[in-house]
This record gives sequence, structure tokens and C-alpha cells, in this order.
Amino acid sequence: MGDKIQMVKGLAFFSWDTKIGSTLELEYPLDLKLTDDLINKIYMTHSYEEEFKKDELIEIAYKDQIILSYCDKAKVADVGYEIVLIILDQKENIDLYSLKSEFIEFARELLKKSTDDRKKYFIEKIGKFLDESSSKKLLVVGRAGTGKTTIKKIVFEGNDPKDLLSNPLEPTRGILPSVYSWLDLKLGLFDSSGQELSNLLESKVDNDQILAFENTDIIIYLFDYPTWASNSQLIIDDIQKILTIIKENSYGAKLVIFFHKIDLIEIESRRKTLTEITSIIKKKFDVSIYYTSVYPNLIYGLYNAFYELLSNFSKENTYLKDILDGMIGDLSKTMFFITNLHDSIIVQSMSKDFNTVIINHSHRLITQLNKTFENMAMNDKIEHLILSSSNFNIIMNSLNYQKFRLKNLICLSETLSANKLIWIIGQIRLKLKMFTI
Repeated sequence: MGDKIQMVKGLAFFSWDTKIGSTLELEYPLDLKLTDDLINKIYMTHSYEEEFKKDELIEIAYKDQIILSYCDKAKVADVGYEIVLIILDQKENIDLYSLKSEFIEFARELLKKSTDDRKKYFIEKIGKFLDESSSKKLLVVGRAGTGKTTIKKIVFEGNDPKDLLSNPLEPTRGILPSVYSWLDLKLGLFDSSGQELSNLLESKVDNDQILAFENTDIIIYLFDYPTWASNSQLIIDDIQKILTIIKENSYGAKLVIFFHKIDLIEIESRRKTLTEITSIIKKKFDVSIYYTSVYPNLIYGLYNAFYELLSNFSKENTYLKDILDGMIGDLSKTMFFITNLHDSIIVQSMSKDFNTVIINHSHRLITQLNKTFENMAMNDKIEHLILSSSNFNIIMNSLNYQKFRLKNLICLSETLSANKLIWIIGQIRLKLKMFTI
């Protein structure tokens, strides 16, 4: 199908019960947000035709979209209405004949699967309807309790770190796939069970190892300070096993290390401890290491880690980076960054002499003010929030660009006045406006 598949805006699978109505089982992307009006229209169109002996594909024009919807009518009496749909951009030049053939094959196979296997199949095959260059797979592995699922919830789903610190999540079982959007990237993120890591790394039982590692672009191995302190050799062994799996199976994945929960290291000895542990790992393995935490005064490092990893894949991210780099130019002690609707940093630029010590401090302030600013921007139409001190100025600017889910532009500077930063924000917005048209 080549580059014609870029016009696909979403896929979904829902069932219909005559008593409770629709139940959305699977969707892509996760914020697809099918309206009740559209779901009712699809269901009514399928139920209108009284032929229940074969499967059925219908085509619906809805607003500026084309909906292809599949239902195996022969199974309705046994399982009720199970409907798979694909949403297309009506403005694109679409080869519907080829797309329909591939979609019908996809929908038929999906509905043949058991309830437990449908999500895995949905995630695995979704790439055939997307521009492959914009679809990436991340695998997160690590021992139990190290914080893998918490990181996913914070960075990609916008959960409040304070809530997750107070109310820990239930352990993940098996391999849990999720799909997210990151600018122009479509991410399949596979979260694996820490309790089952040994089996995953040592055998191919139930094909879980193949499911996890095959076609993966980035493998994040996450360990925390307590685990290292109690059994550093376990972590070394895990890293070696992952690299062996990649090499023996000729997987093209890149392994990176997240050294998590660094907040548990005493501040006075943190730098020294991180340096020592990094040195031990680097002597054995050629891998990148990121230092992460979900605590407010250190969470910047977590956002920045994902920004660095994902920006290498995203054409849109590169364009945004060029805009910010161009504005930084020869400025001194200044940093710009852009957040998405989940408040994750997706792109940033800073002058060479920027004082990185203030990054976490300023990010903590911005996090505290985020909800207030969001309400002010929505209700009072306020575009800027200015934080000034004797040492630096911070300007938060509401972007609210829905196309790429851009939320805020933040400028920090130890040398520029608030008025100068506002002027710079205006120049950046002019360039961003062209980007989001």
C-alpha cells in the first residue's frame, strides 16, 4: 500500500449488547474517542440489513472521514455484534480497493482470536495500516517493583506522579502492549512482568520472548538503586542476557539502561554513587544510561530520557528542535522546551552555558502551577504565566495545538527580561503556526 496508508486516522473494535449498548474493546490511538453518534450510526447500519448468513463490510461517510466497518453477521446469533472499523481521512487520495482487502483480512483474523489474544494481535498487526517510518516499538523490562508501569502511566498517560507514589500499581502480568501517539510517531509500548523476567530472558516458552523482542526498536532495561545495592550481579547478568538475545536473533533493537529511583540515594553521595555504578556498567557494556526518578524534584530527567530516545525517530520532533535551536542561537543561560497534553517534554533546546542545576527546580515550579495555568488559559483566555525571581525568569505560554497535541511552550532564562522572553515566544509561535497548519 506504500505511502497511501498515512491517511489512516484510527482503528477500533467494539461489541454491542442490546441491553447495555456498545463496549469499546480496542482502539488506536488510545485517545481516538469515538463518539456515541458514530458508534450508533455504524451499529444501526449493520443491523438494518437482515441478511445474517455472511460477513459484511460497510462504508460510511462521516464528517470529513470515511469509515470502513466490518461485522461477521453469521456469528451475531452466538456472540452478538462484534464490529471492527477503520477511520480514513476523506481528503486523501485513497486506494479503497487495496485497503478494503487488507482490512477485511485483518478484521477476520482478529475476530477468530480468543478474547485474551485479540489485543496482542491488534497491536502486532496495526503497523500494516500505518506509515512504517512513523511506527516504533518499545519494550520495557526489569525486575519486579522497579517502576516500569508507573513510568508508562506518568510519561504516556499523564497520571499524576504524586498519586502513583501514594497508591502503587498492581504488578503487571505477562506482556502488556499499549499504543500511544508522540507527535508523528505511533508507539507500541510493551510492558513486561518483572516477576516473569527470568523466564522471558532464558526461554522462548509460549513465544513470549519472540513477541517481546521481535521488531523492537528500543529495549529499556530498568533497574533501581535498592536492587543494585542488594544484588548488582543480577543486574549485570540481565543486561548480558538481553544483549545475547539481540545478537543471537539478529534483532535490530537498541538497548538502553534506566537507572531508576535515584531519589533513594543520599543527596550528599548521589553524584559519587552514580559515577561509580555507571563506571562498572560501562566497563562491561556499550550502552547508554539515563538516571531517572518520578519524584517532582528529579522527574525532569525521566521526561528528558524519553525525549532523547524518541526524538531520533520523529521527523516532526526534528523540525520542532530546529525551530527552538534557531531561536536559542547565541543566547546565554537560556532554555526552551515544549510539552504535550500529558505534560511530557517532547523537545527542548538550551544554550551551552545554561545552568542545569536550576532545571529540576524550575520544572518542579512549573509542575505545581500547571493545573492552575491550564484553568486560567481555558477560562480566562490567558496566554502567558510569568514567574520572576532575582536569579531567572520563566514564561509559560499556552499553545493548545491539537494537531500534534502540543500544550505549553516554556522559556527559562537567567539573562533575559520577561519582556524579551515574551517577544521570543511570539517569534516561536509564528514558526509553530506554520508547522501545525
